[in-house]
Parts: sequence; structure tokens; C-alpha cells
Amino acid sequence: EAVVSTQSTGELKLKLTRTWVYIAVFCFSGLLIIYLGGALSEERALDTSTVPEMLGPLHINIDGIKVAYYDYGSEFHQRSVILLHGARFSKEDWKRIGTLDVLRENGYRAIAVDLPGYGQSEPLAGSQKVSKENFVEALIEKLDLGVPVLVSPSMSGGFAIPAVFSDTTTLKGWVPVAPVSITSHTLDQYKGLDLPVLAVYGENDHQFREQVEEYLGVIPGVAMKIIPGAPHPCYLDNPTLWHSVLINFLKQLN
Repeated sequence: EAVVSTQSTGELKLKLTRTWVYIAVFCFSGLLIIYLGGALSEERALDTSTVPEMLGPLHINIDGIKVAYYDYGSEFHQRSVILLHGARFSKEDWKRIGTLDVLRENGYRAIAVDLPGYGQSEPLAGSQKVSKENFVEALIEKLDLGVPVLVSPSMSGGFAIPAVFSDTTTLKGWVPVAPVSITSHTLDQYKGLDLPVLAVYGENDHQFREQVEEYLGVIPGVAMKIIPGAPHPCYLDNPTLWHSVLINFLKQLN
């Protein structure tokens, strides 16, 4: 009986030992899962902290004028691209066709702005200092855009061309897309322009194509790109080709 009792006691101790081991393992595993889960959550939080919470629309005040804009890729502040727009369009078109996303995905800060009096921006009449001629310069200074590339389709040429020829505005490159106001400067002035330029226009843009070829075609080193079968707002007609052409040009500037 003593032997049996001793054996029973030993088996009981063994079972208790195993039970405590299981409990210890279970508790340790639970704590490990909680720790890893917290660490993973923290890592995710760190990852998303580099992405802007609000991509727009945003607003700034330039000498009393409320200006609406989108800001995609603000973390790439050293490589800015300003997107202007035509008379029948706005900053929303750059969002709609994906240009803002494409630029950000390729490492550029994309600023799509509603020009004064268009979209959600107030007209220039409310300002004493800002005009059509210096709006781009004021925008660059206000948003601290450094030395940006300027994209100017159609009507926005009236805002862009003064900046292109300004002695106080420094641009890294210019992408005129069949802009108006081309003839506001002479052929000799375009011949003396020292700036990388990508001139884009639609094959079926019968109103501006000749002007683009005559005036912008004389800029030293200019890259001319025709969008096949496209009308005046050619970037809307073929966004895929437009994005490819734009990104290739930007990469050459780096």
C-alpha cells in the first residue's frame, strides 16, 4: 500500500507540474500575441503617418484672395509640379484623370490649383498686390514650392507665360499644353528662353497648333509632343499617353 501511495503521489505531482507548464506556456503565448499585435499596430501607424491625412481640397489666402487647391505628395516637397487649367476646367480635372495620383506615385509633389475666379477660388478683384502676371510667383512663395515645374494648358497660359519670362520667378521646367497668350512675346524672346520645355498639343487642335509650332518650336532644346487624334484639351483625350509623356520629361530634369 505504501508503494501504491508513493506512486500515486508522484503521478499527481507530475500532473500538477505539467498543468503549470501548460498554464505558463499559454500565458506566455497570450502575452506574446498582445505584444506583437501592439507592435504591428504601431508599425502600421508609423507607415501611415507619412501619408497626408487630407489630400484636399485645401485653401490658402493670397493677399486677401481665397485660393483652392489639391496637394498630393507633400512629402516630396523638393520636387513640385504645379498644375493650372483651362477656362472650362478646374483642379478637379487633374484629380479625375489621375494626374495627381500618377505624379505622387512617381515621387513628385503635385499642386492642382483653381485659378482666381475659377472653381472654388475667389477673383483677383479682391487683391491690391496679386495680378494675373504675378499670381504664379505668389503661389510658389505662399506654398514654399521651391523651384517647381509649371504645367499650363490653354487659358492658363495667360498666368504661366509671365512667370516663365519673369526675372523673379525660377522654374525647373515648363509644360505648355496649347496655351493661349503665346503671341504676347516675340519669336526672339522664345529663342532666348533658357528653360527645359515640353510643348504638348492635340493633332486636331486647329486653333492653336500652328501657334505652338511657330512660337514654342523655336525654344532651344524644346521637346514637342503631339497627342494623336486629340482636340484642344488633348490631355483629357488620352490621359495614359499624357501621363507617360509628362513623367518621362520630369525624369529627364532630375
